[in-house]
Formats: sequence, structure tokens, C-alpha cells
Amino acid sequence: MPTGITARIDAITLIRPEQMRADPPAPKSVKIELTGRCNYRCGFCALRTREHQPKGDMNFSLFKRITTEMRYAGVEEIGCFYLGESSMAPDLLVDAVRWCKSLGFPYVFLTTNGSMMTPKLMRGVMAAGLDSLKFSMNAADEEQFEQVMGVKAKLWKQALFNLKAAREVRSEV
Repeated sequence: MPTGITARIDAITLIRPEQMRADPPAPKSVKIELTGRCNYRCGFCALRTREHQPKGDMNFSLFKRITTEMRYAGVEEIGCFYLGESSMAPDLLVDAVRWCKSLGFPYVFLTTNGSMMTPKLMRGVMAAGLDSLKFSMNAADEEQFEQVMGVKAKLWKQALFNLKAAREVRSEV
């Protein structure tokens, strides 16, 4: 039996017997992309491999229909992000979190690059019911940030400011 990282990967990637049928159960956790837009240009991100770069955001009526179907099918956790940076559509993001919580999703989560996750937006998503907010900060310093993320260091500074503000905002809400 595998141990360590192999066991953790297998727990995520192996197809269990109950899933090997024509009508498998819904996944426990789903991510849904509110927007394909992103203000970073990370060299490691699959967003850059898309043949056509997205320019718009998801229609909220479509989001409501899809998430209603997911919840009815048994999905328990929903991430309001995928490859795009959801904070680029702040009103949609807050509405999406609020909607998901109104449907009874026990766990609504978000990962952000942090540069646009301002204290005001954090207050909005937290008040809407967000259960988990993670910052993806994939650089050790400004120089590495510019190389890896492909954007100016001012976004690094903004993301760090927003990350530090997140603790204060969490205490407020």
C-alpha cells in the first residue's frame, strides 16, 4: 500500500469502484470558473494554454442554474474559482458566494492571487458566507514575483497588503 505523497495523490486521482458505472455519483467538491480573466501572466498557469483567452465573465443566471443542479446532485463543496482570477469580477464573486450559501452548500471556498482581493471585497465575500479564503503567493520576493508571475512588483506589494489585511477583516466579520 502506498504511503506519503503517493497515498495522498492516489486518494484524489484513483477511480473508486462506486464511480465506475454509467451514472457515477456527483463529486463531493467542484470548482467553477466565474471569469477566465486574470491580471497575472504566470508561466506555470494553464490559462495561457487556452487557444482563445476569455474576455468575459460567467452569466449569473447560468451560474445559478449549474450550481442548483450541482447541489441537487449532492455536491457539498464549491470553489468559486478555477484558472481565472475571480476577484476581477467582484460583484459576481460576492453574489456567487451568497447564492451558493443560500442553496445550502456547507463549504464555499476561494483561492486568489490576492492583488485585487481588497479589504472591501474580503468583507463582501466573508459577509456572504465564504468559508475559506486562500492566497496563492508563488514567489519569495519581488524579483522572483516579476519573473514567475510576469507582471510588475506593485502587484506583489498589493497582494501582500491584502494578505495582511485578511486577518483583520476576518476578525471584523
